[in-house]
Amino acid sequence: MSISRGIGGLMLAYAAAYVAQYWFSTLYDSSGDVWAVMNVISAAGMLFALAVNFRHARSHSSGGPLALAYALFYANAALVIWFGHNWLRLLLLGEGESTKIEDEVAWHFIAVLIPVVFASTGWRLWRS
Repeated sequence: MSISRGIGGLMLAYAAAYVAQYWFSTLYDSSGDVWAVMNVISAAGMLFALAVNFRHARSHSSGGPLALAYALFYANAALVIWFGHNWLRLLLLGEGESTKIEDEVAWHFIAVLIPVVFASTGWRLWRS
């Protein structure tokens, strides 16, 4: 098995784990601890995916695959910016403070985009 196929498989598995955590985190009390770990993994994975998606988009000439490659790269870039902003705000919360409602809404959009970007990137790496 090639390295890119292995990394692709890990990205696909992480996307599935992320969706499971998103769906079921309200069912147990220590979900904040799990999210704290997943945020670190997500940040590293997003930056890796951004580099992979940029390289993939730059390697295409013109046509349909080019548009799709750049669409994934731009979605990944937007996710990195959005996630970074919200994660920094989360890390800077004071003792006893809670997140603002607009940040909570943004986290839901981020939680949908992370598995989409990871699964799309992982699938492409798996097939390569």
